[in-house]
Amino acid sequence: MNTYRICFALIAVIAFGCSKSESEPIPTDDGPNVDADYAVLVQSNGILSETLLNANAETITINPTSGSFESTSKPEHSYREGNILSFYNGAQNCTGELSKVDFSDHSTKKIQVFDDLQDCEMEVIAMAHSPEAIFMVYSIPGLGLKEEHHFIRTVSTLSDEGTFTELELEKEPKQIVFANNKVFILSVDADEENKFALVVFDPEEGELIHDLNLDFDAQRIYKTVDNNIMVSYPELHLVVNSTSMGVVNTVRYNEGKEPKFGYTEAAFFDALGNLYYPMPTDLSGTSYPNIPGVYDFSTNTAVLYFFENFLTEAEREFEFKIGDTSMVSYDAANNLILIGYQKSDDVNKGGLLRIKPIPDPKFIDNIDLDGVPVELFVN
Repeated sequence: MNTYRICFALIAVIAFGCSKSESEPIPTDDGPNVDADYAVLVQSNGILSETLLNANAETITINPTSGSFESTSKPEHSYREGNILSFYNGAQNCTGELSKVDFSDHSTKKIQVFDDLQDCEMEVIAMAHSPEAIFMVYSIPGLGLKEEHHFIRTVSTLSDEGTFTELELEKEPKQIVFANNKVFILSVDADEENKFALVVFDPEEGELIHDLNLDFDAQRIYKTVDNNIMVSYPELHLVVNSTSMGVVNTVRYNEGKEPKFGYTEAAFFDALGNLYYPMPTDLSGTSYPNIPGVYDFSTNTAVLYFFENFLTEAEREFEFKIGDTSMVSYDAANNLILIGYQKSDDVNKGGLLRIKPIPDPKFIDNIDLDGVPVELFVN
């Protein structure tokens, strides 16, 4: 069994003291410097919109042109796979709309759903997508007290007709991901004292093909870069092979050193399999509820970037007005961590910080945004 190790970016503490006013020469940075375009989705007053940014390793500016993303109300559910984002919004007539946006070519697909039900008591729980379909799990009330029926619906994205198939589920779905041509459903069995299970749905066959007992306290599931399924718990995570359905790795954390990535939906995997996320804190050593975290699954090491270690108090509180971390991403071309945050004086405003990661941590720059960043796509 692997042992979890945690690094608190001590190099950053040394590198970012409170002596920024000293007039020592700044060392030359010989790292990569590549032009990059960022498409940032920001939320403000319940509206999701797009801001385009132009950047390289040294500077970042707002692109004044408008992106192709159509502003919309804050989605009820969303799912990201690479540069493709799908999301769902309910409508007032008890139906809903699915949107699938490819930020690589700026194409958008919209499909009306639930015209067949028009049941305002229906509850959409989670969604995922494949290249050909969008999958939704939802519940509708039954006849008995607290009785519910759960379904998974497969909506084709190959046409505008909203063609779908669906299957009833025995267990209550909580979250879904698509991997290895299958849909993995994190589920709860209410009849078994709320025990969790990983239920596997084969879209090609239209049937459930596996049910793996996950015991209690499972939090979230993720698709890893090698197309397997990682299950997070408060005290450990495990990896399930998406072909054999067997548990192939278990990592238990030392008490007090838990990485806590299972508590947030705002997580991003880079091409190497590192996970970037806002890490909840107990406010020990920091005044922020969430701080940027990066978890390396190859070494089972978490690096936590405390704002206090790379920004002065004046920068945090008065210049940038950092209130909380809203998202964390990565610019691989320039080797920069991108930190979205909410302003402390206005919950509808935000900004984007860029820093170099360890072993040579360094604050690069900041840009204010007219909204709180929630997703970022690098082109």
